[in-house]
Amino acid sequence: MRLILCLLLFVLLTFVGLSPVDAAVTLTVDGLAATIRNDYVELNFKADATISTVNVQGTNLAASGVKSFYLDWNDNGEGVFNPSSIHIVEQTSSRVHFYWLQENIENVFTIELHYVMEEDISGIYSYAKYTNDKSYAVTLGETRMVYRFQASILTQGTNQVRSGTTPTTVDLNQCTTVQDSTWQFPNGTYYSKYDYAAYIRQINYQGVYGNGFGAFVVSPSREYHGGGPLKQDLTVHQECLVANYFLSGHFGTPGLSASPGWTHIYGPFLLYFPTGDDGSIISAVQNQVASEQSKWPYSFVNDAEYPTSRGKVSGNVSGQKSATVVLWDSTGEEFALQELGYLYSTQTDSTGYYAFDKVRPGNYRIAAYPTAGLGSDSLDESTVTVEAGATQHVGFTLAEPDNILWSLGEANRLSSEFKYSDQPRNYQWEWVPPAENTFTIGSSDPREDWYYAQSQTGSWYIKYQDTADGSARTLRVAIAASSKSHLQVIVNGHRVGDTYFDNDQSIYRSAMQSGRYTSNVYTVSSAQVVSGENTIEFHISIGQVMYDTISMQRS
Repeated sequence: MRLILCLLLFVLLTFVGLSPVDAAVTLTVDGLAATIRNDYVELNFKADATISTVNVQGTNLAASGVKSFYLDWNDNGEGVFNPSSIHIVEQTSSRVHFYWLQENIENVFTIELHYVMEEDISGIYSYAKYTNDKSYAVTLGETRMVYRFQASILTQGTNQVRSGTTPTTVDLNQCTTVQDSTWQFPNGTYYSKYDYAAYIRQINYQGVYGNGFGAFVVSPSREYHGGGPLKQDLTVHQECLVANYFLSGHFGTPGLSASPGWTHIYGPFLLYFPTGDDGSIISAVQNQVASEQSKWPYSFVNDAEYPTSRGKVSGNVSGQKSATVVLWDSTGEEFALQELGYLYSTQTDSTGYYAFDKVRPGNYRIAAYPTAGLGSDSLDESTVTVEAGATQHVGFTLAEPDNILWSLGEANRLSSEFKYSDQPRNYQWEWVPPAENTFTIGSSDPREDWYYAQSQTGSWYIKYQDTADGSARTLRVAIAASSKSHLQVIVNGHRVGDTYFDNDQSIYRSAMQSGRYTSNVYTVSSAQVVSGENTIEFHISIGQVMYDTISMQRS
């Protein structure tokens, strides 16, 4: 009878995902193939470091017939991780750490793809170390890890800010392709893989779930990604795919060109496999995020490129106190376009105070820009050396322009105050704003009469009252995004701005609030100001633009 009760208890604990005894981690290596398991999950890797099965409670979650758990990149062609050897770093009953090594390939980085499994987590940690050991620069357009799972089981996708059913190939075969990875369903609605793009430094997980199982990428830190505070990228999309883009050209950021000797660690992050109903799974993921953040930086990484002794930076922003503060160590790059180093960003509190914790030691540029007010061209910058165990203090001043006659929006590098900017990403919104539009200062409403993007060729107008007083005016036009556009700014028939913008590929890929930011400051001479009604024309001859804020200042 006692034996039967013990067996029943074992089955019950296993069913609910708990370990009846101390879990042990085991690794079996066969050539370049490997199997690693604990009491929660078993992963069977092929010799090319991709996965064949991910077994959770006896169910294989890995997609069949397609590659999964693969690392790839592109730069005038596709490249896929091609290991030549496998190495064990640590192997105990409580933790196993191993990696595959790719080396000696012309024009390609030497890459270590690491996996670490611990006894008490239903998942496995991963990170990739890239090194340019060549005598010449090595380049990348993008690089990422991609995980594909069983679409018939994990039917729901989420990136923390958006959740829903992800379509399958069968679903999309019924659709009409309208542009890059964008489809129209027979009922007239649209789906794009860009629907689930997100500001990656503002989320800590992305994944798929359903029917009692989940598969998530949990990121306690985003320090290793390319791009700046507003970097957007793909997270989950059709056919049950979860991606972790280390860097990419999506939404206005460049590719990577690394000089000889450059090295970088992307990660670590956790591949987490919770079980339960949908609500329980999301709660488990949120709890796991908090747990992983408390462990960061991870002690299991023993590499000079990943220091575990870290420092702090704090300070205050005066003037416009609502600000984003950015800290980055690739000092030869601007923060929004950085790809070579490590970057941290945070928002000030109501008093203007900010703080960075767990910062890698080194030399940094540090900058602050406003997220309120009208100082769209305001930026304060300094440098700082971070030391392990020490706190550095850096203060900033962000001037707020005075003598403002009128304004639309706020200086936050987003179109967030304008119509439709609060809608979920989707191709449908691109064509809703009118080609011709008139906004009247004092009677029009920015949330109803000014749109998130000027997405069609034509002219938008701002009409306002002014008095010719002999003073010039300063017109600030901050662009939150642009798609290969030509914008002419014409005040009372006088062209004061004529600008061609690069293509950040944001608006037509369903970005609703930003892409690559550009501050433009135009001078309106005193002779161009009239008493009574004044008119500004924003004429788009090609492309699309998205506005952050527009303001008129008496000089």
